[in-house]
Amino acid sequence: MKSSTVKALTVACGLSLATIATTAKPSYSQSAGFSCDNTSGAPTTVYQNRQGVQEPWIKWVSDAFSSSGYSPLTRCREVSGRLETYRASKKLKYITVGMMNRQPVVCTASQVNGRCEGLIFTLKPNQDAVRTLNNLLAWREGQAATPSLRESGEVPYIDVSGRLQESGSEMAPKAPAAVPATPEAPSAGGSREL
Repeated sequence: MKSSTVKALTVACGLSLATIATTAKPSYSQSAGFSCDNTSGAPTTVYQNRQGVQEPWIKWVSDAFSSSGYSPLTRCREVSGRLETYRASKKLKYITVGMMNRQPVVCTASQVNGRCEGLIFTLKPNQDAVRTLNNLLAWREGQAATPSLRESGEVPYIDVSGRLQESGSEMAPKAPAAVPATPEAPSAGGSREL
């Protein structure tokens, strides 16, 4: 009797495990978002869409803030976290430059000509903010910059909302253009490295 009970339990357990194995399907949906990738070369802020496709946004190569404890890897991690917070809370529409706490910064804005709302990162004191912004996003590499914005005092607002595909569709194939605006322009000069 014990032998038949053990066999019955073994068959029942086997059937239960087979049922669980066939009904539990692996999840292939990817979580979209920003992260810092330091697996190849310079630390890079990347955006991953829901299909798992990663797109580089910012390559961190400057050691200008290392003496303050902000190595390229540290900056990459912090900025990637900020961008992800802004994206998740749907506050990442435009990237622009401005002033926060009396320092030049790259920041977010919700509209063209809008004020800086979310700090992305602080610039070096004499860094050309408009040039940095025009060269900032890796996916804009090779696109014509807008040097005339510096002479006219206009500051670009880069619409990034189209790059953040919340619907799960593929990333936009064409990068949006910078939209010029005329808020107070930051001081000129400095390097374009980040």
